[in-house]
Amino acid sequence: MLIVILWITLAIVLGFTAKANGRSFWIWFILGMIIDPILAWIVYVIVVKSQ
Repeated sequence: MLIVILWITLAIVLGFTAKANGRSFWIWFILGMIIDPILAWIVYVIVVKSQ
């Protein structure tokens, strides 16, 4: 149960971080829920730095 709560929390944090930088909250939140939130965070950093 703790892992599920941590997974959802990290996905929400990723979504809010993306929203603060002008990206879509829902796209990054859903991506964090589908794949590992930490892996989604790495993808997010790569996408942001490449632009």
